Amino acid sequence: MNESQQDSEQKESFRRELRVYVEKRIQLVSVAISEQISLMIAQSFQKLAGLLLLSSAVLFVWLALSFFLGDLLNNTSLGFLIASVPLFIFGFVFMRSSSKKITDRIQAQLISRLMDGFEESFKIEKSNQEEDSSGKE
Repeated sequence: MNESQQDSEQKESFRRELRVYVEKRIQLVSVAISEQISLMIAQSFQKLAGLLLLSSAVLFVWLALSFFLGDLLNNTSLGFLIASVPLFIFGFVFMRSSSKKITDRIQAQLISRLMDGFEESFKIEKSNQEEDSSGKE
């Protein structure tokens, strides 16, 4: 073989290795992304379940308050009416208030958590690669 054929074979081999490296890198990034997304989904389900249980508890406390006020006033309907007034006020205030601030804050928090997770997974990956390369030498 002459030198030009060896050079072309080396270039071709380098291209194949580079292509394989890029493919593996893309796969690794997609795995890291899917891991972070699944973690966020799992945490969201946990928070949603906690919120549901807490809401149920508040509902039963509000019902108990309504019955208690009804017994005090000897009129169950009036007890429920009085207990519902604060709920109507809070509901009206929440409907009229701008949710843009709350939405932006939640979105920023989710993005921050996602980016922290990416940085953490890439730090672990980088330290693993450094360990592998130092073990080969």
